[in-house]
Amino acid sequence: MRNPISLSRLFNFFSRARRDQRGVSAVAFAISFAVLTPMALGVFDVYQSTEQRGKLQDALDAAALYAAKSTANDTPTINTIGNKALTANLQLIHGATLSNSAFSLVTNQGDPKVVATAQVTLPAYAPMEYTHLPVSVSSEVTRAGNNLEVALVLDTTGSMAGTRIANLQSAANQLIDLVVSDTQTPYYSKIAIVPYSNSVNPGTFTTAVRGTPVTAVGSPPQSACIGQPGCTKIQFTSGTGSTRTFSVSNCVSERTGPEAFTDTAYSATSGKVGWVYPPASGNGCIGQTIQPLTSNKTTLHNEIATLTAANSTAGHIGLAWGWYTISPNWAALFPTGSQPAAYGTSHLLKVVILMTDGAFNTAYCNGVISATSSATDGTSGNLSDHQACASPNGNAFAQAAALCNNMKHMANPVIIYTVGFDVSSDASAQSLLANCATDASHVYFPADDGHSLQLAFQQIASDLNRLRISK
Repeated sequence: MRNPISLSRLFNFFSRARRDQRGVSAVAFAISFAVLTPMALGVFDVYQSTEQRGKLQDALDAAALYAAKSTANDTPTINTIGNKALTANLQLIHGATLSNSAFSLVTNQGDPKVVATAQVTLPAYAPMEYTHLPVSVSSEVTRAGNNLEVALVLDTTGSMAGTRIANLQSAANQLIDLVVSDTQTPYYSKIAIVPYSNSVNPGTFTTAVRGTPVTAVGSPPQSACIGQPGCTKIQFTSGTGSTRTFSVSNCVSERTGPEAFTDTAYSATSGKVGWVYPPASGNGCIGQTIQPLTSNKTTLHNEIATLTAANSTAGHIGLAWGWYTISPNWAALFPTGSQPAAYGTSHLLKVVILMTDGAFNTAYCNGVISATSSATDGTSGNLSDHQACASPNGNAFAQAAALCNNMKHMANPVIIYTVGFDVSSDASAQSLLANCATDASHVYFPADDGHSLQLAFQQIASDLNRLRISK
């Protein structure tokens, strides 16, 4: 503990010496006083400067670290946060003032850094003894960070009609604005959007992942188009025993076979995605197409604006496509700027956000919605519009659970958040969401109205920003 020099003790010493009238000591004192007093005061100034420098450096280091730990991504916001922290922590000696301080975010080389400077002006007790410069210190905190690739998987089924779809659009738009940074260097943040209902519409990517349909000839069509997908039309036996013929759509269903629940690249050998032959009226192909990864907020907001509510629920298909949009195994499908980075890339987080408002009730058999095969599957729409066969992958909830499990248990696991919008009365949906999420902190059940849905998405965005700027 340092013992500061007391000005009162110093002046008391010289006062006692001045009163000493013993001969030559008075003369000696006069000379000493003239010489030593400025020196003593100068020593005090040096002590104060050293003391204040330590206090200023400690406060500036703490403020720079606090600013670096924030989610701010621009210098003005960093400066505001840093200065508030500095003011709160700085201890000034008597008569000293903080003359200036500045915090900036430097991102043009390597990991971003918060660079801070500050100056304190001190009182001068011996102004003639030496030049009194302000106490100046600096601090620098390297800000580690992560790139973000986020798939936003959104339920746009018929039960989302009315205010629910509007609430979802509002919540999703807020999440986009909070997560996608205006500054994409040195770390980027991208979002893909996967709307789903009874299927997923890949848009211009459909033929690549599914194949080109063969033209069905004749009525009824030739045998190659009976009971098996791959033609422009399919003839099948419905759940009620009638013979039906449906036309192919641009939508896709789940993969089957050994790669049904993986993100292995689509190919003729590893398994393309399934076809969708919807009824001529009702429960048709979802109109909204997927949006691959992008950091363009306008593009993302425009995609959200297209969302409309219709059809039944195949959440497992939406979930699979959420995985595909951030999987490097599917990178070749997408434009260069939308291609996901490789698993294991340094400073990279891959995230899927699954939102639903209820039961997954739609699975497929040979490109047509399957017959009733569980408490939920095959219960949507008219049974005469369904295949007589059950889904070879199991029911939709089981398929979703398998996908979640595989995403979470890879060598480089995907982080999964789940949002249940008014699912308090649906035990099956609650169970799926709880088990699908990375852990209990990534589950957001209580979104029972538009306001709570927005809060859930805001909480996810806050968590993602915390992960994006790791320390």
